[in-house]
Amino acid sequence: MSTQPRKVYARRNTRDSMRGRASGIALVVGLVVVLAGLFAIGLWPKWNTLKVAQAEAGKDDLPAVSYVHAKRGASKADITLPATLYAMQEATIYARTNGYLKRWLVDIGDPVKAGQVLAEIEAPEVDRELDQALASRAQVKANLNLAKVTADRYAALLKEEAVSPQEVDEKQGVYDARIADYAAAEANLHRLEQMKSFQRVVAPFAGTITARNVDIGSLIQAGSASSSGWLFKLSQTETIRVHAAVPQSSMRLVKPGMTVDLVVPELGDRAFAAKVMRNAGAFDAATRTMIVEMHVPNAGGPLLPGMYAQARLSLVNAEPNLQVPINALMVGGEGTRVATVDTNGVIQIKPVKIGRDLGKEVEIIAGLTENERVVNNPRDSLANGVKVRATEMQAHGDKKDAPKAVPAPSTDKPKT
Repeated sequence: MSTQPRKVYARRNTRDSMRGRASGIALVVGLVVVLAGLFAIGLWPKWNTLKVAQAEAGKDDLPAVSYVHAKRGASKADITLPATLYAMQEATIYARTNGYLKRWLVDIGDPVKAGQVLAEIEAPEVDRELDQALASRAQVKANLNLAKVTADRYAALLKEEAVSPQEVDEKQGVYDARIADYAAAEANLHRLEQMKSFQRVVAPFAGTITARNVDIGSLIQAGSASSSGWLFKLSQTETIRVHAAVPQSSMRLVKPGMTVDLVVPELGDRAFAAKVMRNAGAFDAATRTMIVEMHVPNAGGPLLPGMYAQARLSLVNAEPNLQVPINALMVGGEGTRVATVDTNGVIQIKPVKIGRDLGKEVEIIAGLTENERVVNNPRDSLANGVKVRATEMQAHGDKKDAPKAVPAPSTDKPKT
């Protein structure tokens, strides 16, 4: 056999071997591609799910808080306060002279005018003293006239040198003493005449008799030494005074001249227009309230002193304070504070100054700005710089819409 066929056969074997190797490599590459496809189809979603779960777990590790926006309260607010009605003027009338009641001319419920006679008192002792005073004044006047004539006569004799200057001075002194005696007698007589006039008890002002404490024949003692010695009680009710206790938190909004609706439950829904006149100028240390006086016209007398009423005040606050839920307050040794959360989910603790307690909410006078996000029911572990997962609460407990979640910033790279 020649060498030429051997060379051809060798080349053919080499090509077959190379083709076999290429087929093997292609088979391996195909197998790898198939395995990679199976991995992509089966394992990649699981791995991606695991990665997302880990990311979500990382977020869930952040403390969850709910927040509300600090909003200003309403500029107008109505408050209803208990009020007590008083007479515009009220007087307890006592006798100013001793005696017995001769008669009374008015009774409870009677309207009277200023100066009208209410009762008459018999005072025999005063009458006798008055008669004696009249006689004493006449006697003193006679002595005065005699002393005057004598002093004038001695003065004339002194010009003729018939008497000494000493005698003239003595007579003049007697005349001066008689002048003083007459003045004293006149004063005593005027006193008794005035006491005589006190036997007629008159009304000091126009009003209504609300009480009578005497009957005919009662012994009357002058003055108010005895608590039961009064005769009548008189009230002026054409205008009624109304007193209401205004809390300190609303005092600056109640100003003289403002109109108040006064309602007496027993008189139905009728509202009487009262006007604020003045305040007491001081607070009661026990109740932290100040008495405010209002006046209300009382034509026809439907309002009576001593009645209970309700005063409805419409308060207008040009600059209402911020309000937050009372549960948002953090009270401790460092004072009153609130926790706020910014848009990045970072907590900031701020000291605040509170105002009125409105029940579920409280006013914030200082320390917050409008629309700040205030954490509701903050945990004791919250501190400055802590990152949280914040959720906004709906106003007034509205649960119709799902709360808006504001997640903390993530450090994961975006998926492609």
